[in-house]
Amino acid sequence: MSSSPALVPRESKETAASSPDAANLFRNPSYPQRAHLGERPQLEETLRSWEQKINNLAGKLTALGNPGRATYERLFHQMQGARDQMAEAVRRMPLETGALYEEDRERFEAAVAALGRLFQSWDDVKT
Repeated sequence: MSSSPALVPRESKETAASSPDAANLFRNPSYPQRAHLGERPQLEETLRSWEQKINNLAGKLTALGNPGRATYERLFHQMQGARDQMAEAVRRMPLETGALYEEDRERFEAAVAALGRLFQSWDDVKT
C-alpha cells in the first residue's frame, strides 16, 4: 500500500520551543507580566538606608533629658510610621503591575517625602 503525500504529515523544520504557543504554555495570557522584579534590590537598599537613619536617632532619643523629649518622641514615632508605609510598598511593588504598581509607587514616594520632612523637623526642634 502506498501512501499519498496528502496523508503523510510533513515534518516542520521549526523547533517546538520557538513556537509561540509552546513557549507560553504555562503563562495565562490575561495576566499581565511582572516587569518590576528587578527593582527589588534598589528598593530594599533605600529602605535599609532609612531604617539605619531612624535607628541612629533612637540612640539620641534615649540620651535626651525630659525637657523637649515629647516633641522628639512624636517625631520619632511618625518616622517609624512612614518607614512602615515604605516597607509595605517595597514588599508589594515588585510583584504588582499596572495601577496597583503605580499606587504603591505613589505610597513609596510619599513615605520618602514624609521621612525627609520629619528629619528636617527633628533638626529644627529647639531644646
